Amino acid sequence: MSGWSDHIVPAFLLGAALGAAPGPVQLLILSETARGGLGRGLRVMLGANGALLAVMVALAFGFSALAPSEAVLRGLRIVGGGFLIFIAVEELRTLRAEAGGDEERRRTLPGASLGPTSRGVVSVIVNPGAWIFFATTASSVVAEATASSGRQAAVLASLAMTLGVSATDLTTTLIGTGGRAVAGERGLRWIRTGLAVALLAIGLAFVVRGLRG
Repeated sequence: MSGWSDHIVPAFLLGAALGAAPGPVQLLILSETARGGLGRGLRVMLGANGALLAVMVALAFGFSALAPSEAVLRGLRIVGGGFLIFIAVEELRTLRAEAGGDEERRRTLPGASLGPTSRGVVSVIVNPGAWIFFATTASSVVAEATASSGRQAAVLASLAMTLGVSATDLTTTLIGTGGRAVAGERGLRWIRTGLAVALLAIGLAFVVRGLRG
């Protein structure tokens, strides 16, 4: 068991550091929490962390040697950037509809049916940064655990890394909930607008980088 702990603790800390790094998933969690409160933020977490766990377990069961090609990464940048642009534009249109008191229009906007859990899943699947992490650091951690302590240690390291990400994502969600309580409705709209613009900027940067190669 001591051999397992040699991998579990570092994997948890690595996951916590990954979750604390600002990125599209963290911005999405903050945005959705500001939009719909703690429950909505937790649902984004469920989707994102569930997708992360699925990939990490796949790595533990022998896929750690797989690495996306440059062409695949370019495609992920374009698709992932497009998804972030879609989410950002939909949020800005929602804010505009809410400001005008048009509740019916807000409910029928494109993307309104895409729930927070689905958004969390997609934010990981089409995130090129996530796949680079999976192909490099995460694969190394899993491969080392497998080589020194076996498949069970690799699976536990994968679970520990996911729990580390979840711990910091939960902190992000709680921060978003506190901001929602403190800022008031007007301040909340400004926060949501700022987060939407940030997501839009990241999405555009992804697309431009993907097109340029």
